[in-house]
Amino acid sequence: MFNLDYLIKNKRKIVLLFGIIFLFESLSFFSYYYPFFNLAVFIILIISCLITSIYDLKLGLYMILMELFFDSMGYIFFSEYGGIKISIRIALWLIVMSIWLAKFLISLFKEKKGLIKKYASIPFFQSFCFLAFFIIIALFSGIMKNGFSDAFFDFNAWMYFALIFPLWHVISFNSDKENNLWWTDVVNIFLAGVVFLIFKSLFVLFLFSHNVPVIYDLYSWTRSYSLGEITDMSNGLYRIFFQSQIFIVLAWIFFSVQFMRATSKKSKIYLFVFLSFLSSVLILSFSRSFWVGGILTFALVLVLLLIKFGFKKIIKYFSFILLSLIAGFLIMFITVKFPWPNSEAQFGLASLSNRANISNGESAVSSRWALLREMKGDLINNFFLGRGFGARLEYKSSDPRVLERTADGLYSTYAFEWGWFDIWLKLGLLGVLSYIILLFVVLKKVWFDFWKDKNMISLGLGAGLVVLIIVNFFTPYLNHPLGIGFIILSILFLKDELCLKY
Repeated sequence: MFNLDYLIKNKRKIVLLFGIIFLFESLSFFSYYYPFFNLAVFIILIISCLITSIYDLKLGLYMILMELFFDSMGYIFFSEYGGIKISIRIALWLIVMSIWLAKFLISLFKEKKGLIKKYASIPFFQSFCFLAFFIIIALFSGIMKNGFSDAFFDFNAWMYFALIFPLWHVISFNSDKENNLWWTDVVNIFLAGVVFLIFKSLFVLFLFSHNVPVIYDLYSWTRSYSLGEITDMSNGLYRIFFQSQIFIVLAWIFFSVQFMRATSKKSKIYLFVFLSFLSSVLILSFSRSFWVGGILTFALVLVLLLIKFGFKKIIKYFSFILLSLIAGFLIMFITVKFPWPNSEAQFGLASLSNRANISNGESAVSSRWALLREMKGDLINNFFLGRGFGARLEYKSSDPRVLERTADGLYSTYAFEWGWFDIWLKLGLLGVLSYIILLFVVLKKVWFDFWKDKNMISLGLGAGLVVLIIVNFFTPYLNHPLGIGFIILSILFLKDELCLKY
């Protein structure tokens, strides 16, 4: 089921899902010109989700996961009322959670004890409850200290953890055969999302590096719909960054580990091509957080594999990954320098070294350090209990967009780039420890599976969690639906022993 040429064997389904994603991305761009069209598609999607979820809850979950895997902030479609935007992500979540709750209450009426026991067997349920306790405390504390509006909009991303209940409902009521089909569908959706992100990232890079006229509207649409960031890095080179590219990093580390399972030349070729394209997007994102998370996790994986498999096989593994990174760089280079229609981009290794330099006075770096100085003082004063959701800090930003709006550059926000410090400041010391405990017990399960059976699937998912843990130091993902969604799916997949045998 999950062998290395899985992508090729399931290419028809993945291409179909890719087409669906491409269609909705195109409709979203079209709605930038005709705002009413945005609302029309939004309504069609929520009605479709409602009908399909009533018929079969897993169909609604498929819609949620598909949106999650390619849409950065959830605003590819939205409804705006009274100055408040309701994203399609929130709308789909509300519908699926409501249908699940109704099905849960009906099932509870029929089999009270059996159902409670079934839900109590959710993987790592005690650790989840421990974390949920501090999340709820931080919510009420935030409402009292910081006001309802700030507290709620700061808290709402954490509600994504509740998706574990409808997901578990589907899994626990399925047979082993049905669960294999369910996970096959989920993997297909994930791969379609990743392939689409590869295509979109390279295509957008091509358009901007060749100065195609549509780039002005494309940039405005990307900013208006919170899809990502497109930054001119001078000399015709652009940074193409989407928050959803975190799945590119997770796919890269997961599939890089699968080299150890490759037995045929054909499988290795498929793996090399896929890793090369993943590497190209990892490079063109110019995300230091992604680079640091990927490099440190890869180093950890190397040590584990060295202990388990020996030096000779690790040399082959390292060489394979290094070649795929070089190929990824070449893919990016060809995209930028392709001679038609015209390209004046000056791109080389110097561009990467400049981006890797964190002391180059860049506005984003300066702003983050300014924020960190403010956070340190606030953390000292609220070390144990935190300040609850909605806690604001004011700092001097170097962001050009902030400087356009304010004379002194002072910026007030409750959304912080330093992910772990954000969690600590909102949930307090015990709250952040509860999250660490949850991740620790999951990684302990990963270690056991890998060490006992040389399970590369388990190791790949565990490595993905380590990437999230590291990236979250610099860019918040563990308190964001993108990271939370991956954590939930990984935990449920790791629990499914039948899947891990493939």
